[in-house]
Amino acid sequence: MDCELFLVSNLDNETLKNTIYNILCEVVKDKVTIYESFSRLSCRYFTIDIETEDITGIDFIREEYKLEINAEIRIQLFGQTFNEGLEVLFYMIGDILSISNPDMVFVENGTDQLFRKENDIVIVNTNLDQYQKKYLSKKLINSLKYPYIERDLCSAR
Repeated sequence: MDCELFLVSNLDNETLKNTIYNILCEVVKDKVTIYESFSRLSCRYFTIDIETEDITGIDFIREEYKLEINAEIRIQLFGQTFNEGLEVLFYMIGDILSISNPDMVFVENGTDQLFRKENDIVIVNTNLDQYQKKYLSKKLINSLKYPYIERDLCSAR
């Protein structure tokens, strides 16, 4: 599964990258490999690329989601460890929320908005396909450790 986490971060670029690395190390409790000065991180569940300076299509993304996004985290979950990896990813996102509380949008396959966080609430999309409904469980959403509501995000744009 390919997904992106778009952030409105108040952290400078290096602090954001180091924070994500530290969170990932804590959540994975296993080896995390660093590439390209903390811009790419890899563990047994997924690889993430952190982009803070040259986000492709940033003007479109900001317009599409109505947020002043300034960081993109691209995630490639590995098929063999998909379910575990998704849990690790959501715990990592929950820790990002607890540390710096950024507004964010979590998107699958470049277009499907699974959830967003803005104004101190997570909004989980109710307009999901069969596959997304199966893996985006209440348990997974609860691992964000953040209050949430459910709403059709496709019509909310």
